[in-house]
Amino acid sequence: MNPDFSFSICNDAVFKAVFTKNTDESRTALKSLLSAFLERELSVLDVMANESPINDLRDRQIRYDISVRFNDGELANVEMTVNPKKDESLRFEYYTARLFLNQDIRGTDKSYRDLQKAYHLSFLYGNLYPDKEWLHRFVYYDPERQIKMGGRTEIVTVELKKLRGITERTIERIDSREGWALFMMYYREDKKTGIIQKIITMDDGIAAADHVIRGFTESELEGFAAIAKDKFEFDAREELWEMKQAARAEGHAEGHAEAMKDAARKLKAMGIPVNQIIEASGLSAGEIEYL
Repeated sequence: MNPDFSFSICNDAVFKAVFTKNTDESRTALKSLLSAFLERELSVLDVMANESPINDLRDRQIRYDISVRFNDGELANVEMTVNPKKDESLRFEYYTARLFLNQDIRGTDKSYRDLQKAYHLSFLYGNLYPDKEWLHRFVYYDPERQIKMGGRTEIVTVELKKLRGITERTIERIDSREGWALFMMYYREDKKTGIIQKIITMDDGIAAADHVIRGFTESELEGFAAIAKDKFEFDAREELWEMKQAARAEGHAEGHAEAMKDAARKLKAMGIPVNQIIEASGLSAGEIEYL
């Protein structure tokens, strides 16, 4: 794990802390972020951290998710996903459906017309889709007739790494969405300091986010590092389990053995205890010792 990543905005805990603090700067940053990617002016009414509150940074969680309610009643889920899985899109759809269904339209004075829009906005540090486009907006529509259904749910995905082609020479031509994406991706990279400083001067919301980050205490930074370490180790063990299941399903004994050795080697390099590697991989202590 890159030690700098512990304090990166692409770290789930840091991302959540930046946008859910009960401060004017944090609310300004969140409003700017959502306005840019949902392409509408909005006013944030409530911000709910669905899992542990950011005030208890040592309460380590696997995934972070922010729920937002706007003044007009519309809803949004906002999240950062470091290592998207192959079935990540299914999770997006599930989260969006859950958010949409949480609206109560029971009663004689309400109808389906009272349902408000629900959005799922996901920032991805790893690539998910095979094309070169970094921003996708998914809505219900008939692909054969090219007719929108007119539904009230949207899924927006931002694949940050696909923006690496933007350089300091072209930074003046970016829009607010690209500015936010580059800010998240490059904030901790020393070689990109010039780009970050220019972006901060271009958007008040991004400047507010920078102010929040600079105000983190030493205790908070230590908490981010602890959370990042736990999540990284969990993801590595989960990856090992998935590789193991896939190899078994395919019935490739030799491929299965090599996959287990490769995954165990990764876990060993991360400092995961040998007994946990044995349990996950099925390898012996001797085999792990010589990896």
